[in-house]
Amino acid sequence: MKQPLGVILAGGLATRMGGGDKGLLPLGQTTILSHVIGRLEPQVAGMALNANGDPARFSELGMPILADSLSGFGCGHAVFPL
Repeated sequence: MKQPLGVILAGGLATRMGGGDKGLLPLGQTTILSHVIGRLEPQVAGMALNANGDPARFSELGMPILADSLSGFGCGHAVFPL
């Protein structure tokens, strides 16, 4: 069986957390996003990150950064519209 592709939804306004990138917040010795990548990577053939704003802040991840194609919906809702 072929492994699927994985898309990590890493956006949103984070208004309850004071703004910023939730995925880059520390969790133990690394970031929340690093934990998610570590769990997802063995299960998928490839990964991409859905996040708006400057993609350079995720450049060290070495994966495609997909911005929403529509504005005003928050992360993930406009990448694969329902």
